[in-house]
Order: sequence, then structure tokens, then C-alpha cells
Amino acid sequence: MAVKSFDYTTLKNIAEVISVILSHTEITQELQLAGIKESNQGTNKKDRLFYAMKDRQQQDACGNNILAFVKKVIDPRRYINKEIEFEQHRCNLNSKLLFEGIEMNKYGEFATVNKVRTISEARERSQKIKQKIHGIGVHPDALRFCEVEYLQENYFHAILEITKSVADKMRQKTNYVSDGSDLVDECFALGKERKPMLAFNLLSTPSEESEHKGFANLMKGFFSMYRNPKAHNPKINEETQLSEMMEVLVISSIIHRKLDASYVTGFK
Repeated sequence: MAVKSFDYTTLKNIAEVISVILSHTEITQELQLAGIKESNQGTNKKDRLFYAMKDRQQQDACGNNILAFVKKVIDPRRYINKEIEFEQHRCNLNSKLLFEGIEMNKYGEFATVNKVRTISEARERSQKIKQKIHGIGVHPDALRFCEVEYLQENYFHAILEITKSVADKMRQKTNYVSDGSDLVDECFALGKERKPMLAFNLLSTPSEESEHKGFANLMKGFFSMYRNPKAHNPKINEETQLSEMMEVLVISSIIHRKLDASYVTGFK
């Protein structure tokens, strides 16, 4: 498709996306492979990319070679066994290109689409959560708690919200008000009389009791591993990448399904 020249703001946005993906050495290599000559301007990755693309676009009087370069960088074939990373890069790019009426699809091809006019619309179009996590069976109650943060790429707080979704479900089932490990103990601790508040089996055999205890320990580990460090450590020191949030979504979904199957025993 014929592509009109991008304005400088869009070129800078594209450069920002690509600068996160490529190292300085890779930028040199990829520009050469794309037939784009480097400019003498710019020392950081973003500026090197911007000035090189700007000069090539001025030479061509169109944006076709800019998109060809981007397509080679964000090529699905470069992301074998790294689907989540590909989706993250593709959606980051789309959040910039949708203002130009251009979108990269899941096959790495560009298509003309309706332009967006607001940042929120671009996020919703480029990062629709249900499209990005299809196939991994995420529980809807986990999604409900984190979708706003996810669409804003605020993975740090998304992880916190996901852990809150688990505690919220236990409170709804029991009317308890505590949190974390204390809440798990109140809901699932067997005690000497083997009479927990919640159970998902009949607790009639040692195997069923073992499964019950294992689930309680899983939830305690979940809170300790994903909620407490995120609550107490400075955000700047945390690597809250998309892949980690996906991990939390999957584990929380396992817990949610078991909680859905849990019943109030009537012992307390």
C-alpha cells in the first residue's frame, strides 16, 4: 500500500518503539539491511533511528520504506517461542500507528484501518486484553480486577490488583475481613477438629486432606511471592514486565477455579 510521509511526532514514536527492541549494534545492522543510511545526528538509540528514518523519508517523499524497516524488525519469525514479547512489541507499535490509520496484524502485516483520535481509544484498539491472552484460559474474575492497569501498561499495579482478586473472592464467600495468609488460614485451616470454613472436597480421606492443605499452601505462596514484594519494594526496582503479569494471571486463574468449586462447610 502507498504510505504518505509520517510527521516528525509519529517518526519519533516509531523510533521510541524500535529503540526498546534493538541494541545499538542491531540498529546498525537492521538499517543497513533495510537500505537506510545512518545520519550523523543522534547518539542514543531513539535519536539514531529517528534521524535515519527522517532522512530516508525525505529522500523517498513517502513512508513506505519506514514501514518496510519496521516490518523487518517486528517480524513474527523473530519471535519463535516468544509470542508474548511479540504481542507486546506489536501492540506498542500499534498504539502509535493507529493515529495514522495503520495497524500491524498478528501476522506482522500492515493494514489500513480507521484512525483513532484519543490515547484511550488507541490503547483499547491496540491492546485489547482478551485478544492478547487468548488460549491461556485466564479466569474472568482475575481480568476484571486488572484490565484498566493492563491497558495502561501499568504491569506493576496490575499484578497487585490480580492478587486482590483472590482475596476478594474468599471474603465474598466467608464475610471475613482479614487479608493474605491470615485470610487463607481463617478460610482453609483444618485445625485439630478438621473443620475448615471452606472446602472443595469432602475431606474424608488422607488424600483429600492433603489436597486441601496443598491448595491452602499454594494460596499463601501466591500472596507471599506476588503481592508482598510488590507492596513493600520500590516500584523502580521491580521488573514488572508483561511476561510476569501473564504468569500471575495463570496462577491466579488456577486458584480462582478452585475457589469457585469451594463451598461453605457450615462448621464455623
